Amino acid sequence: MSTAVQTFYRYHAHIYDWTRWTILRGRKRAVARLQLRSDSDVLEVGCGTGLNFRYVLDQLDPERGRLVGVDFSPDMLRRARKRVAAHGWGNVELVEADATELDLKRRFDGILFAFSLTLIPDWRAALDRAKQHLKPGGRLVVLDFGQFKNWGPLGALMRGWLRFHHVETVREYEDGLREVFQDLEVHHWLGDYGLTAVGRRSE
Repeated sequence: MSTAVQTFYRYHAHIYDWTRWTILRGRKRAVARLQLRSDSDVLEVGCGTGLNFRYVLDQLDPERGRLVGVDFSPDMLRRARKRVAAHGWGNVELVEADATELDLKRRFDGILFAFSLTLIPDWRAALDRAKQHLKPGGRLVVLDFGQFKNWGPLGALMRGWLRFHHVETVREYEDGLREVFQDLEVHHWLGDYGLTAVGRRSE
């Protein structure tokens, strides 16, 4: 993961929650696609400030279900810890780690990338590491920006604006996901504003 991303979020961590809600769409629906049980173990890769935690924890029993949030930015995780403490979530663990080198020595029923895969330069390595943390029968859900293919000239503006924020939308994410998961569903929405992919590990 690039240290430039860490530097960027060192400053944006303070305003992230107040600004990103306008563009980070579909998060609750993406969590629903994990099809969690009340006792599921869940991993969120690139959890940021923990904006998605409530959607996951709504599905879990606080005594039996567990959520692990991983992020590369210590500043974003600092905000996540404050969120966890404020809500008294005792079944949440936060880990500072590089998604491309992740080794938690445990497996999860569900893994979520929510607007984080496009921030990772070596995103294929991050997907490979995530799959190794997925239990047989488990689901990995990727929610992220699409390529804005049906947005005309505005699409180029959106791609450029996101690239300025270290978000790269034009890589072949769907092809990479199909290489990792034979069982994969991909949904594009709002004219390719976003995509939601659901991969299942069979073995």
